[in-house]
Amino acid sequence: MKKSFLLLFAFLMLPLIVSAQGMVDVYIVDSDGPVTNVRNSPKGKVVATLPTDEAYVVSLISAKGEWWKIDDVVLQCGDNEKDVLLNGSKTGYWIHRSLLWFSIAGDPAGALRAAPSAKAKAVKLKGEPYFHPIAVKGNWVKAVSTDGKCTGWIHCDKICSNPLTTCP
Repeated sequence: MKKSFLLLFAFLMLPLIVSAQGMVDVYIVDSDGPVTNVRNSPKGKVVATLPTDEAYVVSLISAKGEWWKIDDVVLQCGDNEKDVLLNGSKTGYWIHRSLLWFSIAGDPAGALRAAPSAKAKAVKLKGEPYFHPIAVKGNWVKAVSTDGKCTGWIHCDKICSNPLTTCP
């Protein structure tokens, strides 16, 4: 009972997405097949797969072009919640940016900025407020909307990395 409560509490805390290492968490959205390929380098060899019928949250480490290096521990969400340890690569684990998503926690008005600063001009959101990460600078994530209509910076406090629900 106590372990279940702790797991539920940890899952609900996902919106607090900056981990102790300063990594940003996002979720995977992949509708191209039965598995999401995880590679050993950008455009490299597939070293792990994640079934697309499950929801996963990954921690971003660094970007190289349109590819993100992710942490080797992936959170499988939902009824079968557990940590999944990726194996098989000595050079890290990489996923293409187009498969990595997040939304805005709470009211999206004013969340997207022209520069990584709360004082920067707000960028008007057009369309759905779902994003792909482009870069990280301090506590800010540069992102492009999934429909490609807007680009800007979002503070980590405003990012929702929960694939199963919206964040307050």
